[in-house]
Amino acid sequence: MKKKLIIYNVVMTVVMLAVIFGFGIMVTNSNNRDITERKIKEITAVYVTNYTADISFPKDKNVRVTVIDASGKVLKDSDSTAIEGNHLHRDEIKAAAIGRPTIVIRNSETLGKEMMYYAEKVPTGDSYVFIRVAVPTESITAYALKSIVPTIITLLCVWGCSIVASVLFSNVLLKPLTQVKEGLTQIERGSYRKIAPTTGDNDINEILADINDLSEKLQSGITGARSEKQKLDFILSNISDGIAVFDGNLDIVIANTSLKNIFGVSDVVGRPIDVLTDDTAFIKTVRDSATKKSDTIFGFKSSGRYYLCSVRFTDNDLIIAVLTDVTQEKNGEKMRLEFFANASHELKTPLTTIKGFNDMISLQATEKPILDYSARIGKEIDRVGNLLGDMLDLSKLENSQSKPENIADVDITEIADEVKDSLTPAAKVRNVEIAIKGTGTVKAEREHIYELVKNLVENGVRYNNDGGTVEINIESSDGKTKLTVADNGIGIDQKHQSRIFERFYRVDKSRSRATGGTGLGLAIVKHICELYNAELTLKSKFGAGTTVTVVFDKD
Repeated sequence: MKKKLIIYNVVMTVVMLAVIFGFGIMVTNSNNRDITERKIKEITAVYVTNYTADISFPKDKNVRVTVIDASGKVLKDSDSTAIEGNHLHRDEIKAAAIGRPTIVIRNSETLGKEMMYYAEKVPTGDSYVFIRVAVPTESITAYALKSIVPTIITLLCVWGCSIVASVLFSNVLLKPLTQVKEGLTQIERGSYRKIAPTTGDNDINEILADINDLSEKLQSGITGARSEKQKLDFILSNISDGIAVFDGNLDIVIANTSLKNIFGVSDVVGRPIDVLTDDTAFIKTVRDSATKKSDTIFGFKSSGRYYLCSVRFTDNDLIIAVLTDVTQEKNGEKMRLEFFANASHELKTPLTTIKGFNDMISLQATEKPILDYSARIGKEIDRVGNLLGDMLDLSKLENSQSKPENIADVDITEIADEVKDSLTPAAKVRNVEIAIKGTGTVKAEREHIYELVKNLVENGVRYNNDGGTVEINIESSDGKTKLTVADNGIGIDQKHQSRIFERFYRVDKSRSRATGGTGLGLAIVKHICELYNAELTLKSKFGAGTTVTVVFDKD
């Protein structure tokens, strides 16, 4: 750095002096030319004023005077080697002939060197002559040439002084800069030491003091960042969830230990997502989330274990994937579902037996109290039977791992008519009217669509007011089929609407029991919608009725 600075200063000094020297020569030459032009005009004016036929010229080798008559013939010349011949074609003579004397520079045929010419016209009675004065141009640059040697000597002296000044200046300036460089290196190592501001220059001392303050803050920031990074690395290394961070190209930026263990990989940072797994569904889901810039949650299975993968898209175009092991919960849920299904199935056998004995009692008994008790037992048996049926249906739906195989085009209007016929007796008891409007089809298992429509319409009838209505509206457009079931019944309060699709959840438990509700109808509807990726929405206002909408993709 020091050597480069010295060389730079010397070179710049030489260049500047060379430019100044060249400019000085140019200015000097121009000034001398102006002086010579004035001199040649003054000499010419003197000869013009004092011209006589026997005029004599002084012997001056740097000034040549020539007298030329009107025909262009040389009458007299101060140089003994005057050229014979006509001179009217000379530029200076042409200019003088029209009354516009002009300085002309050209090579002299007589002397063989560049000359400066100037001529004026002088009247002589009935004719005229031309007085021409010529000066060699080499005399103009003579001064400039003489100044070259002292200028070069001066240039060398200045150059030497610039070297000495550059060395001294570089020592003063570069020493603190070298200290700054060493200090910045120490910051990186975490052992910064202050630079003593003792250069003797107040401006440099102030700069060094500012650098010291900035360096201390920088070292403090680096130390804090390293500490935070160590904490983050510790947390990432010990957290049980697998965490992966991807950039916009889905190259891995961060991968913690748990993630590497999940996929059975080691060195993956800086490599594409494909090195984690060959599961195309996992890669496609993450890639779709990155493309759409939207958050996604999906299930994922690897090495016999189940994971819930949450994909988040950040504001700085990073994609964060968190894999949570839910194997234990998944297995527990599977066991609960199996128990749920088995218990429901096993309870149907003794329930059928009880129902049979109760029917026998009702047929053989004659006393009114016994008949009333038998009727109440039959009603409760029917309610338990309905509950077990709904439990078995829900169990089948929850155990479905993929879309059913027996899918066909199902006419929803036809299903709605069947549901209306089956629920007409219950609707008449409550004085509720069921209306159907529109047509549409959907690809599904017929039994599933029947269960969905039946549960929605049944709820509309069961939780309606006397004289109420249940409207079934079916629409088909833009590759979608929309089913809407609306009633003007009791409605659902806002605080209950978020839980209405949960199993066994009842808004009014006393009314549900009185109307025979099991609390599983809407849970069955929800699982059927999930099975076919249908959009399910509910709008309700307490005291004004409820509207449930299901939108199916036709494909």
